[in-house]
Amino acid sequence: MGAAELHWKEHLLELRVRELGDQTWQFPADDIARMLSPKTISAPHAPEKLREPYPPLACYTCLSDDLRVHSALNAISRAQPLHLVARVERLNYQPLADFLNECVFHCKNFYASLCRKKPSPLKLGTPWFPNLVFSPYDRPTGDKVPGAPALKPDIVAGRRKLNKKTVCYWSRASPGDNEMEIDFAVEISNNWKELVMQAATYARAQNSAVPLRAFSLVIGVNHSKNELRFLLYHRGGLTASLPIRIDTAHGVLQVQNVLFSILLWQTPQDAGLPSFTNGHGFLLPSSASRPENFVHTIADQVLFHSLSFRGPGTLVVRAYPTTNFSQPARIADKSDAARAGTHTRAEPVTEESQLAQHTFPAIVPRRYHAQQLTHVRPHAVTGPGHASSATGDDRFVLKGSWQDKPKRGLEPTVYDRISGHFGVPRHRISFEVCRADESAFSNAMFLPPPDSAWASYHWPLTAMTASEPDYRTLSVTATEDEGYSLERCTDAWDLGLCTLHCLLGWLNYMKIGDASPGVLHRDISIGNLVKLVNPRVCPPFTTRVVANLLKDVQDTPATDDLANAPARSSSDPQTVPQSLPGSRHTSSAAHSSGSTVVPAKRPSVSAQVGSATKKTRSDAPVSTKDSGESEPPGQTSAAHFWGGVKTAAGQDPYLLPLVVAAERLESALATLRVSESTECKAILIDADMSAFLGEYLTTSTHAGAPSGTPEFMSFCARSAMEKKRPYVQSPVDDLFSFWYTVLWATLFNPDALKDVDDRTLVEVNDWRKDIAGTMAERESAVRYLTIEDFSSSAHSVLLKAMVPLLVKWDTSLAQLRTQFLRAFNACEEPCQKLLVFHRFAYEGVADYAELLYADREALQASS
Repeated sequence: MGAAELHWKEHLLELRVRELGDQTWQFPADDIARMLSPKTISAPHAPEKLREPYPPLACYTCLSDDLRVHSALNAISRAQPLHLVARVERLNYQPLADFLNECVFHCKNFYASLCRKKPSPLKLGTPWFPNLVFSPYDRPTGDKVPGAPALKPDIVAGRRKLNKKTVCYWSRASPGDNEMEIDFAVEISNNWKELVMQAATYARAQNSAVPLRAFSLVIGVNHSKNELRFLLYHRGGLTASLPIRIDTAHGVLQVQNVLFSILLWQTPQDAGLPSFTNGHGFLLPSSASRPENFVHTIADQVLFHSLSFRGPGTLVVRAYPTTNFSQPARIADKSDAARAGTHTRAEPVTEESQLAQHTFPAIVPRRYHAQQLTHVRPHAVTGPGHASSATGDDRFVLKGSWQDKPKRGLEPTVYDRISGHFGVPRHRISFEVCRADESAFSNAMFLPPPDSAWASYHWPLTAMTASEPDYRTLSVTATEDEGYSLERCTDAWDLGLCTLHCLLGWLNYMKIGDASPGVLHRDISIGNLVKLVNPRVCPPFTTRVVANLLKDVQDTPATDDLANAPARSSSDPQTVPQSLPGSRHTSSAAHSSGSTVVPAKRPSVSAQVGSATKKTRSDAPVSTKDSGESEPPGQTSAAHFWGGVKTAAGQDPYLLPLVVAAERLESALATLRVSESTECKAILIDADMSAFLGEYLTTSTHAGAPSGTPEFMSFCARSAMEKKRPYVQSPVDDLFSFWYTVLWATLFNPDALKDVDDRTLVEVNDWRKDIAGTMAERESAVRYLTIEDFSSSAHSVLLKAMVPLLVKWDTSLAQLRTQFLRAFNACEEPCQKLLVFHRFAYEGVADYAELLYADREALQASS
């Protein structure tokens, strides 16, 4: 192995260690057998435990707990203990596969004997694995995760014995060909840490093929110690068996007990799959008011799927309701012990499955199984109270993810408060998935119980101590807006305008001026900025909601203008300024006409704003005096409104600059004619990393813990996350993420490679690689892009048009960050910090709108 290859291997190992974190747990083999066994919530714990989101393993009765099973398993024949070759790993592949097959053989004989008893004591039906055969492999699989090398598992478990020509696939083996899908893999090594990290790539491949699964199983064997561990990768980390000595009779018994739990699987749920979906069809509650009813939907395209073995594991599909499905759904009945039919494989249903054939096609989400789906009434359902009126022609976006404790229910709550506003999704329904016994579909059964001492279960593999176990539940959210990545914008002007609409949606997430503050998004990325397939009509965006931050305005002569401001939006061409302010970040107050009515007194600030310290800042000169300039025709109403609000804000050094920024953004949007339009072209989605601003700067656990997608995070936030330093993300960090996202959308647009010479083609591909790489690689590419002369280059029209805008926007953001930090560091109270957050959010979007207007001719000329 060369130095470069060794360095790359070490880098990948570090990435996996970072993803896994300190969430490594180990349990006795008997506990692992119970975790993998079919199970139902115990009668003594129901119904009070049914609504518990994280029921521990102790709350379940497991099929493997049956006394007849225990006594018989101890008496059945066992495989011979295996002594592995310590020095040469490869020599152990065939002996280990033979050992595992012998264990399975004895377990299957015992299973058959239980089935022959009439009546069957365990109500056993058709097993999930009619055949489970281990075979040495040690060659590349037929498909792989994009951007990563093809995996070479040492041993694979599948439905038949392999020959030397059989190619194994994670997702889409062709029936009848010499191909086989992998049920799970076996990894052999003499180093547990390296073994676990390599096995994690197998878990990631399993998640890529079958998303939303509760766990992925890999068997790990340390050949230098004759030890075997069952490794369960779930969205909260890794749960492993304590090391089992396979060179002892007791160790063989432990292996057979765990394998027998696997052979007991009969339903998708037993195998860790949710019962409401098979990856193709989905059963959704019909509405929040009637969660007992369901709507059958079909997914026809995968829009996004995260490549990971830990974390939310987000899957986003486009779906449509249907009444014509090959197998009708059934309603779950807790007393129904009948088992479904034979488990079979099916071809993928996604567009990705039609990728051109080449050596290593991508692993794509496939249909999980062909068994009947089950609708279980969820405990928590949010969304519009009425039943959906969707028809077969409607499309919507369905998102499934494993949410952790702090974010449980976060996204549905956010969506419910802003649904349908400009630049944000329309919420359809959200719910948490339940098992057939009505307990939560969570990973808690794989983790230490909540009342236990974590240290007694922690495996100090990647960290000496562990934080709280990462409990997660499977959540589903449906929204009614179909779209695609900004990478597919038709030209530079389209990309620029879609970005602006997403920025306005970002502001709507914050709910500036609302009695209950909104959220800071904190995950601006290429997957979360969506151009709508069909632009939609929605309420126009307005900044006049800042008037809600004022109190007692009804006592002033400006009552009508202030009280009705939000309803009388700035889309009225008679009420908005027709020229841009002359300065940026330090905007002066708007010009006032002589007819402006000045309130008789300065109202007090609302409870949300609080009492701000009266201090001046050199970076925010503001004035409420008449400038002496005449008002252009049609501007009197806008000047009257803003003049009244600024007078009401008085000389408050935090509130007044926010009002001035709101006026400036309204003016910028009016010049672009955005504020008078109700047509929204693009939206910002995914609120599962957001933080409520009402508590973000005080009690929130989010503050100080950076979040986001690394490729798109600001330099400061990404650096803090990688160095594990506390850092409070700000609106300016989100704005920088917008910048990196637009750069990505520009470079990855197909037109960036259209009609260019070979040198330019190589250059763009290098930039693509760098901005998706390490922080140093990304910043190196950015520096090069900002100094190259694109006007006379051979690059595409799109790139030539976008780079000047990006360069000016980058300069503007750097200035904005400097001024934000000066203002933020001067704050003494959380309420002041919140006003500074809101002010610079408006300032940053106004900056972009003004730059877009200034470059409009060049951007439109690229169409």
